[in-house]
Amino acid sequence: MNEFVDDDAGYLAWLADHPTGLVLNLRRVADPSYVVLHRASCGSIKSARRLTGAYTSRSYRKICSVGIGELTTAARREGRTDGSFSARCGLCKP
Repeated sequence: MNEFVDDDAGYLAWLADHPTGLVLNLRRVADPSYVVLHRASCGSIKSARRLTGAYTSRSYRKICSVGIGELTTAARREGRTDGSFSARCGLCKP
């Protein structure tokens, strides 16, 4: 499991190296109402065309993993006591 804060280059490299991985899109400050699960291949969370900082700076950070188990643990740390996600991306349908 990898967490990316202020590191878009590292985040995009992780996505490239783990195309079948999973990503939690999170607010910068833990907010249990926003813990969104995506596939690493999802176009809504990756695009080299976005401005630097669009993914892991400003208001967001990412937690990435090759397995769902680590992400349910991360969701608990974000305040989702049952380990669930506030949403699953409707675009990539993880």
